[in-house]
Amino acid sequence: MTQRPLRWLFFYDCIYPESVGGVEHRNYELARELGRLGHDVVLSGWANGPGAPHPNVRVVPVARASRRYVARGRRSGIEALTLASQVRRIPLDGIDIVETANIPYLHLPLLARRCRKRRIPLLVTWHEHWGRYWRKHRPPGPFSPGMWRFYALCEHWSARFGTQAVAVSRLTADRVSNVRGETVDVIPNGIPFERIRALAAELDTTAPPLVYAGRLIPEKRIDLLLDATARLAATETGRRLATERGALLRIIGGGPAEDGLRAHIERENLSSVVDFAGRLPKNEDVWRAVAGAAIAVQPSAREGFGLFPLEAMAAGVPVVHCRSPNSAVSELVRDGREGWGSSANAAELARLLERLLAAPAEVAAASRAAAERAAGYDWRQVAGKVIDTGTELVRRERA
Repeated sequence: MTQRPLRWLFFYDCIYPESVGGVEHRNYELARELGRLGHDVVLSGWANGPGAPHPNVRVVPVARASRRYVARGRRSGIEALTLASQVRRIPLDGIDIVETANIPYLHLPLLARRCRKRRIPLLVTWHEHWGRYWRKHRPPGPFSPGMWRFYALCEHWSARFGTQAVAVSRLTADRVSNVRGETVDVIPNGIPFERIRALAAELDTTAPPLVYAGRLIPEKRIDLLLDATARLAATETGRRLATERGALLRIIGGGPAEDGLRAHIERENLSSVVDFAGRLPKNEDVWRAVAGAAIAVQPSAREGFGLFPLEAMAAGVPVVHCRSPNSAVSELVRDGREGWGSSANAAELARLLERLLAAPAEVAAASRAAAERAAGYDWRQVAGKVIDTGTELVRRERA
C-alpha cells in the first residue's frame, strides 16, 4: 500500500476468540491483515483483559466480558445499553479512524458524537438490515407483539449515524442506502483463503457427504435440513452413501437451538445418518471438517453475508442454499456455478441433494468454480478496500 499507515480502532461488544461470532471473527482477521501491512490497530470492547494477538494489534477492553445473549441467541436491550454506556471509555487518543458494526445500534449516536468532537471519521459497517423482518425476530415476553416496531425504529434511526456507511453485501447496502439517502458501498467479509486451502488438503475422505457449520438458532432452519436428510436417507443414493460414509450429514456448531435439534434427531431416528459434531475448538478444525464433505448446505432464512458458504467454497466444497429475500448467500453462490439454490421445502431440497450426490462430475466442476471465486475474498483483498476507504475518510476530514 502506498498510503500512510493509519491507527485504527475497531469497537464491538464481542472480541474473538472469547466470542466466536461472525463480526468479531471479521475484526480479528482484518486487524491481523492491517497489522501485517504496518497499520496500528486497537480492538476495543468487552474482554477479560488486554492482549496483543498479532503484530501491531492490541486488545483494549472497555469492560469485562459479560453474558451477551438471551433466549434464542439474541442480545438483550440491557446489554445494548450497557455497551452504549462504555463508549465514553474507548481510548481515542492518537486514533485516526474508528470502525464499528451497526449492531447493537444504541452505541452509534454516542460514538458518532465522540468521534465528531475529536474530528475522527467513523466508518459504520452494516452486516444486516432487517426492517420489517423484526416482526419475526421480536424478543420473547409479554410486550413482544409490539416491540418489533421499537427495534425496527432503532435500526432505522441508527442508519443515519457515521461519517460513512458500508455494507458486507449488496442486499444490505441497498437497504441502508434507502435510509441514508446516499450510495452505500459494499466491502464484503473475507477469508484466509490460503490457510483454508492448506487445511482442505487434509480432508477426511470418510466424512459425511453433507455438512452444515454455524450457530444453531431457529433462523438457520436446521430442522428443515434434518427433514430433507431423512428423505434422502430413504433413497437408494442415500442408503449407499450412509453405508460408505457412516452418516449423510455432519452438523458443526452450538447455540440455543441445539437441545431441540438433538431431540429432533432422536425423535425421528436420525442418529445413524446425522453426525452431530457440536462446537469445534478452533476455526481450523471447522475448515478441516467442512473440507471432507462433497456439498455444504445452508438452509438459513436470514444471512447478511454467508461466511460458512464462503469458507466451504474456499475448501472446494460447493454450496446448496435455500433462497430467501433476507439472505445474501445468492450473491456469493451463483446458481449452477459455485452451487445451487432450492426453495425452503424439505422434499425439494432432498431431491436436489439426491441428484447432486449421484452426479460427481457436476459437483467436481462446481468445486473448482467455488474455490476460484472464493479466492477473490481473501483478507488481503478485503483489507485493501478497507484501507482505501479509511484513508479517503481521513484525508477528507483533515482537508
